[in-house]
Amino acid sequence: MRVSRMLSILLIILKKGKVTGKELAEHFEVSLRTIYRDIEKIGEAGIPIASFGGKGGGYYIMDSYKVNNLFLNNREANIFIEVMNNLDFLFGSNNQFNDVVLKFENTYKKSSNLTDNLNINMSHFSMEQELVQYLGIMNKSIEESRLLVFEYVNRNLEYKERTVEPLQIEFYKGHWYLIGFCRLRDDFRRFKLVRIRNLRIGEFFVGQSLTTVEINQILDDGFRKQSINIALKFSNRIGEQLTEYFSVDKITRLEDGHFLVEDSYPNNEGLIKFILGFGLDCEVLKPTELRDEVKEYTKNLYLQYND
Repeated sequence: MRVSRMLSILLIILKKGKVTGKELAEHFEVSLRTIYRDIEKIGEAGIPIASFGGKGGGYYIMDSYKVNNLFLNNREANIFIEVMNNLDFLFGSNNQFNDVVLKFENTYKKSSNLTDNLNINMSHFSMEQELVQYLGIMNKSIEESRLLVFEYVNRNLEYKERTVEPLQIEFYKGHWYLIGFCRLRDDFRRFKLVRIRNLRIGEFFVGQSLTTVEINQILDDGFRKQSINIALKFSNRIGEQLTEYFSVDKITRLEDGHFLVEDSYPNNEGLIKFILGFGLDCEVLKPTELRDEVKEYTKNLYLQYND
């Protein structure tokens, strides 16, 4: 266990750049004394780990050190093999993915005496066949730098043709998305795959070379531009469910037992429907404009059913 923890400590420091002993102790649920001993052993193994105190301090690895190779045990290797087997039906036409799978399977042989305890299904119940087909088309267009042309449905169930310079395929919060530059909107967009129809490959294009961090920053900036800050009060009986919809750091327990959620969301009809999905367990506190919109929406809903 200790060797595994020390390796994990090394990887965490390499990933974050700098981390405090307190953070490591909380992460591994051990004492600070244990972390100090582990850090000492890591240093004795010849890994140049250093630290500095004060505000903003912590442990770090000297820039000259790199991890060139890490070995997986059988159980860890089996997890990766299971993941790749479940993704194979989606990315079977992707040459890079096939090469990774081939190299991995030749390096690590799946053990027959270990029980499978991981099952992954990333399909969508309404369009499983289209998912496989569309992901293949998207992969091809990204690899060959070719445009994607498709019809995209809006909230009124109207389809409008889009021409997109594809950048990435993303699986996010249970849904597949295409990320790219939309020529119709002249901006970067995230397109939900289940709303795409008649997908086809277009002509070649010379696109922008962007990293994943840069793409996410652009999308986040666009999200913030169309978002508003909201405050929602929830009943105490729904508290345990809130982490399914909101980050823990956005939730506050009030003295009267209710819960307060403060977050940012795009200001559209979808937000009102999301709020109403909680029924009487949710009340909009601010902004006032959103509170009034919910009132008007529920009034019209009542009139629709008031014979």
